[in-house]
Amino acid sequence: MTTSGASGGPPARPTPAAPATTIAGVRLEHPLLNAAGTAKSLDDVARLARSSVAAITVGSITREERAGNAGEVYASRPGCAVNALGMPNRGAAFYRDALPEMVAVAHAASKPLVVSVAGFDPGEYGELAALAADAGADLVELNLGCPNVWEDGSQHRIASFDPELVARSVGAASGLDVPVGAKLSPLGDPVLLAEVADALAGGPTAFVVTSNTFPNGLVLRPDGRPAIDVGLGGVSGAAMRPIALGQVAQLRARLPATVDVVGVGGVRSGADLDDLLSVGATAVAAATLFWDADEDPRAYADLLADWVD
Repeated sequence: MTTSGASGGPPARPTPAAPATTIAGVRLEHPLLNAAGTAKSLDDVARLARSSVAAITVGSITREERAGNAGEVYASRPGCAVNALGMPNRGAAFYRDALPEMVAVAHAASKPLVVSVAGFDPGEYGELAALAADAGADLVELNLGCPNVWEDGSQHRIASFDPELVARSVGAASGLDVPVGAKLSPLGDPVLLAEVADALAGGPTAFVVTSNTFPNGLVLRPDGRPAIDVGLGGVSGAAMRPIALGQVAQLRARLPATVDVVGVGGVRSGADLDDLLSVGATAVAAATLFWDADEDPRAYADLLADWVD
């Protein structure tokens, strides 16, 4: 398998063949995906179609267009990163027209398209999931864990921490002819994790993605000011690796075998990818790796080659 890098850049180095896998019955060439937040436009999809990812994740998409949070929204430090992007995207009206072309580009490269959607109530989740399904998405991810939505100085509720809201949001996406999954925040309380897992198991959930970023981390500039302008942000990168491993292991033990688990958090090497697979993940997704590589898709080729080698 030979892949290309970013548009206009040199090609990525060839990577050996990797074992195939499936998520909710959708076949993947291997278990590495990009995580939500790394692709929002047709150009993004085209670049990732030339990369080594086995499937392309677009979104998260909201009903209304969102500019995202203003100012500095991403800070990388040794061992971690913190972001407060605020889910910038062009809204449902734009993606209703754009997604079919994104699906076509992904399928031309023999890659499934995963669409991540984020509502602010269960009805919006259902509406956006239906939009993605109608556009031809192969998998729909309900983003229940974004911690970075701020308005008028207040932070929006994080759905992952409310089992009843999780159940209602997933239930609103019932009856679609595409597998639906949920992306969760890291759940530190084992009782809460069990309640959320049971809420997911009682609905149409075909897969679970864990973990979204850890909420409300803080990194500082040398002068003591917050490194991102809204102050707090979601923690990602290597610091999330043991958290992601623990979440995958617990959810795999709690969920029915029919529900696949996708591991996310701190994946930077083949060993990191292999660790998540060994504790029960079917596939693995990465975002901080991509952002720290100046959004160069060749970072995925290097990671995949390291794992296969």
